[in-house]
Amino acid sequence: MTSKEMEARSGVPRANIRYYEAEGLLAPARSGNGYRDYSEEDLRTLEKIKLLRRLGVTIEALRALRDGRAELSAVLDRRLAEVGGEQAALGRVERVCGDLRRTGTTFTGLDPGRYLADLDAPALPGEGGPWWEKASASALPETDRLPTVCSASRRLFARMFDEMLVRVLIASGLCLAGINLAAVSSFVVSLTAVVLLAFVEPLFLRLWGTTPGKALLGMRLTGPDGKNVPYTEGLARYFLMMWYGQGFEIPVWSLIHGYRSVRRCWNDEPQPWDVEVAYIAKPFRARYGVGLVLATLLVLTAGEAANSWSQTPPNRGDVTVAEFAENYNRQADYLGFGGRTYLDETGQWQEEPGNPNAVTVGDFGIEPWPEARELHFTLEDGHITAITLTGTIENVEEGVDTPNGLVPRIVMSLAWGREEASFWSLARQAQMTELERRDWSKDFVIHQPGVVITSDIQQSGLSYHANSFCDWHAEQPENALSFTYTVALDNG
Repeated sequence: MTSKEMEARSGVPRANIRYYEAEGLLAPARSGNGYRDYSEEDLRTLEKIKLLRRLGVTIEALRALRDGRAELSAVLDRRLAEVGGEQAALGRVERVCGDLRRTGTTFTGLDPGRYLADLDAPALPGEGGPWWEKASASALPETDRLPTVCSASRRLFARMFDEMLVRVLIASGLCLAGINLAAVSSFVVSLTAVVLLAFVEPLFLRLWGTTPGKALLGMRLTGPDGKNVPYTEGLARYFLMMWYGQGFEIPVWSLIHGYRSVRRCWNDEPQPWDVEVAYIAKPFRARYGVGLVLATLLVLTAGEAANSWSQTPPNRGDVTVAEFAENYNRQADYLGFGGRTYLDETGQWQEEPGNPNAVTVGDFGIEPWPEARELHFTLEDGHITAITLTGTIENVEEGVDTPNGLVPRIVMSLAWGREEASFWSLARQAQMTELERRDWSKDFVIHQPGVVITSDIQQSGLSYHANSFCDWHAEQPENALSFTYTVALDNG
């Protein structure tokens, strides 16, 4: 019969059955697929255990009975003597309470000496009446089950750390493979983490009996026999946890299952996925919490380092025109601003042929006049020291754009690979934000790590409107606009 059938027929919870197996009192056969196969003899043995445990017979005595090292009559004689002593002690407590009540004394006037002497006198086996006059015997002892961890917060933080660690590893792997995280659905990352953790967590339990999150909080798992959990059982445990503990992350349903899991912890009940294992926790210490926080910061920092490294162009330090073009094209592809336009090895703009079967609804890329987009390189010993965008236009009819949007992209491709540049993506983002918020209708000079960015604007008959369809709008028929943007290396 199965574990469920054994539980139903005997009335003994599965957690207790697993405990008796771990103590060597039960030894069910195993089927071809590794599941327990209980016999009628196993059921009778379990019922014997149930009876004797409810009578207060110890596990050690039960083990001696099973192994033939003790006789049932001798075990029961010892238990009768113990019960007689317990009954005598309870009778003495009852008499002392009655005596105190009849004296009518108060707490202030209480003289405890005589009463303590009555309580501390040795118990007599026959004192207090026959043991079977008790109203009912006790249920199975609470200790007759495998240990479990009932701290909801401790379990939750361990689980959250393991999931965060796997997600960061996935995100870091994508970054190092040249895949921008912004282009990847968060659902895909989460689903990948769930699948990957299904294989990794059972492996950790099989090899080390714990996971990183559980180890940081002083917890580990074993099988009923005290050995590490087999891989297949760890895998089954994971999927049971995903359903009964997290509801497979299904909205609302996951909240219901999460609440039920917390309630089980509050009631000191084992979780459905833990009935086959011993979940052991050391007493909580402050160092566990500190270690968890430090480990979390370390993992997040490592993930941010991978993200920052992935934004670094392939050619670093001093670069030639061809190397700059390679940097630009890579950054455009990774960060998603390239479109169909790219730089050839001479630094000239080229356009990839479009798909003849595709219909283009609109292209809102950089559309200044062609000469304004041309890159002018200043070289020293064949390496770029500055890149300039410059142009002049007169008498536009409606409006015109300047290529100021190219300036941050030049900085990404020229400066981010230099030693002076900041490595961390947050600092780089701050640099891009500074350029984005600049008033490009005015002259300015910006110093950023490794580069100096200058803007020189001269115009008449035009007005500047940031974030509109075109930056410069014609106010008068006769108008003119001249600009020069320079990104120069700053080695000082």
